[in-house]
Amino acid sequence: NIDEKLVYMEDLEKRKEVYGICEECNEPGTGKGWCKPCNAKRFEKNFKNWTSRKEDIDELIQDSQLNAVHSTKCLEWIPYEKFQNITHIIDGGFSRIYSATWQEGYICYWDIEKHDWNRIPEQVALKVLDISSENTNFLNEVIIKYKDDFVFHYLNYFDQVILF
Repeated sequence: NIDEKLVYMEDLEKRKEVYGICEECNEPGTGKGWCKPCNAKRFEKNFKNWTSRKEDIDELIQDSQLNAVHSTKCLEWIPYEKFQNITHIIDGGFSRIYSATWQEGYICYWDIEKHDWNRIPEQVALKVLDISSENTNFLNEVIIKYKDDFVFHYLNYFDQVILF
């Protein structure tokens, strides 16, 4: 349908105006400093380098990375040892909550010159599931927050404990 093509082209022009052109593929960006096709390829190449050891969690993270149109829609696997200054805050429901410093920080955009992610260090909340808890409750909570456009950058699984 020609009308659909005109709308799509108009969207491309608007994206070009708002987000600029990707320096790698020369297509309009999909978010501030973000190119979905280029970043999806980067993430996909890295899938073999991490696992939560839980297939449903890996699939959620991978799906978010392949479909992220900007950095705040991208979940990451973060090894536990990347967190510092871990402090217990409160127990509740099926988990315990901690605060921690994530020195490396969340992904902002791909730095073409450095060939690496530009990141911002951040104070984060870690949620540790009780061993006896069903991962289903946690996963449902993450999915709801993720789908509601909650700014959620990271997800962790360490032994039988899930952190975020």
